[in-house]
Amino acid sequence: MIQYKKCEAGDEKWVIEIVKQFRNQTISTQKAKDLVNNKNIWIYIAYDNDIVCGYTLSYILERMDCDSNMLMIYHCFVNDSYWHQHIGQTLMEMVLEQAHQMHYTFLITQDTNEAANGLYQKLGGQLHNENKNVYYWYGLSKPKI
Repeated sequence: MIQYKKCEAGDEKWVIEIVKQFRNQTISTQKAKDLVNNKNIWIYIAYDNDIVCGYTLSYILERMDCDSNMLMIYHCFVNDSYWHQHIGQTLMEMVLEQAHQMHYTFLITQDTNEAANGLYQKLGGQLHNENKNVYYWYGLSKPKI
């Protein structure tokens, strides 16, 4: 049975598993602990026993022009073998419910990702009124494109 939760102190094992499974990398227990203890980082997971089925990663960004912050949803991934079970939708609903008091919430996805765009629109997401390009700046660890 798939269960859902927001990661908090003590959930380092889940973060380590997310990075291993979805990013094909390893992180230290201390790095995972720092992530789950950071009040400006929200990690929600869907899990089935010891398997992470999906997750969202979001960052609270402080604004300088008003009292309410904004939320950037950085990742929303579901393991291929768990597709079509509304896991991504449930995770996003959990994030959006907690984010309702933010000034606004946003994410960036490829316009060719039809499944993601369909989900975000279904959840009430709106495209920006202006067509804007997204630029990337990479530091020392520039990915191979």
